[in-house]
Amino acid sequence: MEPAFTVLVAEDVEPTRLLMGLVIEELGHAVWYAENGQQAVEQCRRQLPDMILMDMMMPVMDGYEATRQIRQFCSDRWLPIIFLSARSDEEAHISSLDIGADDYLAKPINLTMLAAKIRVMQRICEMQSRISADSKKLLSYYNVNEREQLFAKHVLDSIVGSEEQDLPGVSSWQLSAEQFSGDVLARALSPTGQLCLMLADSTGHGLSAALACLPAVDIFYAMARRGFPLTAMAREINAKLNRLLPIGRFVAAALITIDWELGCIEVWNGGIPCVMFVADDGTLLKEWKSQYPPLGIFDAEAFRWGSESYFWEQTGQLVVCSDGLTEAEDSRGEQFGNRGVLDSLSRAGEGAPLDAIRLAVLEHLAGAKNRDDISLGVIRLEAGVNAVLGRVADHVGRDDGGQLSSWQVRLEFNAAELRRDQSIPLLIGWLNQLGLRGRQFKQVLLIISELFNNALDHGVLRLDSKIKDQQDGYERYFVLRRERLNALQEGKIALLLERRRDERKDCIYIRLSDSGEGFDHHSLMERLRRNQYSHPHGRGVAMVHALCSSLVYRGGGNEVEAEFPL
Repeated sequence: MEPAFTVLVAEDVEPTRLLMGLVIEELGHAVWYAENGQQAVEQCRRQLPDMILMDMMMPVMDGYEATRQIRQFCSDRWLPIIFLSARSDEEAHISSLDIGADDYLAKPINLTMLAAKIRVMQRICEMQSRISADSKKLLSYYNVNEREQLFAKHVLDSIVGSEEQDLPGVSSWQLSAEQFSGDVLARALSPTGQLCLMLADSTGHGLSAALACLPAVDIFYAMARRGFPLTAMAREINAKLNRLLPIGRFVAAALITIDWELGCIEVWNGGIPCVMFVADDGTLLKEWKSQYPPLGIFDAEAFRWGSESYFWEQTGQLVVCSDGLTEAEDSRGEQFGNRGVLDSLSRAGEGAPLDAIRLAVLEHLAGAKNRDDISLGVIRLEAGVNAVLGRVADHVGRDDGGQLSSWQVRLEFNAAELRRDQSIPLLIGWLNQLGLRGRQFKQVLLIISELFNNALDHGVLRLDSKIKDQQDGYERYFVLRRERLNALQEGKIALLLERRRDERKDCIYIRLSDSGEGFDHHSLMERLRRNQYSHPHGRGVAMVHALCSSLVYRGGGNEVEAEFPL
C-alpha cells in the first residue's frame, strides 16, 4: 500500500536530515530529501510533496528564497511548509510566518513535537482536499444550475410574453425579488377589441412561484383570444390551478376588461390589494377591493365568481399593482400602501403616471432590496371619444376581404347552454368561419353580443336595468344575474344570421328572439331617435343603433331585427 503522505525534508546537515526521515517513515509516510534550497525548489517543480520541512539557513539557496519561489508556482494549491531554525525567539517565529511558513520548529528538533505537527498537517491536508473536491462539485452544480435557470427564464419569458404586450394606452413595470418573478402582468385584445388584462401573483418567490402562474397565463391568453367573458376566465383558471397546485399554494389575481367604445371597466378581483381608477389630480374615483378568494384554493363547486363594472366619465388612470408594491417598507417599517400610489399620481398630473409611482416606490425603499415581487400596470383612459380607439382598431386589423357571398346561420341556445355562459365564444367561431375580418368582424360581434346579452339579462333572466341606478347597483345587479343564471331551468334564445345582397344593399341581417316577456321597447327607441339615452348602462344599445342601418324591436320586445351594412 502506498504511503498516505509525502514529506520533503530540506536540511543541509545530514544527520539531522536522516533522523527526521526516520521519524517520518515510522509514521508511515514517504520521505524526499534536499540538501539546500535550490534542490528543494527543483524537486517541487518536478512533483509537489504533501508537506515541506524547510531549514531557514542553507547553502546555495536559503529557506526564505526557496519558500518564496515555491509559493509562486504552486499558488493554486495549499502546501504546508514548516520552518526549522536554531533561533527560538518570538521575532524569528513571527518573521517566518510572514514570509510564508505555516508553522515553526526550533532546533534541536523535538522529534515528538515533529511527529505531532506532521499528524496535524496531514489532517489539515485531508480536510483541505475534501473541501477542494466539494468546491469543484459546487462549482459544477452552480454552472449547470445557471444554464438551467437561464433556459427556464427564457422559456418562461417567452410564454408569458407570447401575446402582444405593446397595446394601446398600457404601461407596466416589474421588479422581481429573485431571478424569477412570481408575478405576471398579461394583456391581450379580445376579438371585439376589448383590452383584457390579468395581474397574477403566486405565493412564494422564484422558479416555483413562476411555474405556478403558467397555467393561469396559458388559459388567459386562450380565452381572451376567443372572447370569453371575464368571469368564465376566472372559473376556468381556478379549476385548473386547484387541480395542479399543492395545498398551501394559490394565485392571487385581478382580471380586467376595458371596453373603449362603451367606456366600461369590468373587474374580477381575487386577492390583489390595488385596483383603482384615479383622476389626473390623484382623486380616487373608483376602487375594486378584493371580494373573491385567490385562484386555486377552492374547487369548482365552492369557488365564488362575479364581477363589478364601472363606466368612466372622467379622464384618469386605471392602476393595478401587486402586494409587493403596496407592502414595500422603508427603513422605519412603514409600507408604501395605496395611499402612496394616490400621492404619487397627485404629483404626476397628466404626465408619466407610471414613472411617478415607480420612482416614489424606489425612493421609499431607499436602496433596500424589495422583499417581494413588484408588478405595476397603468392604463390611461380618456373621457368622451377615446383617441385610443384608432390604435385598438389597428391591432384588430382592417382586412375586410375574403367573405362568403351568401350564407345563413341559425343557432338556438337552451337553458343548460345558457348556464355555461359560453355562447359568445361559440358565435366568434362562426363569424371567423364566415370570413368576417378586421373592423367588420369587431362591429358585428359587438352588435350580436349586446343584443344577445340584453336578451339573456332582460328577457330570459328578467333583470331590471334600473337596479344599476341605485347605490351599489352594479354589484347587486351582477350578483342577482349570477344567482338567476345558475338556477335557470327553462328559457331559450334563438339567433338567425344571414347575408343579404342585392342591387340596393349588401348587409348582414340579424334576428334574435328570447323566451322572455319583453320590455317597453317603444320608449327605448324613441329616446334613441332623439339621442336622449343618458344612462351609462344604456350605451350598448345606443352603440348598436349607431352601427346598424336598421334596428327594430317586434312583439313585446322579445324579438329584435338589425341590419349591418357591409
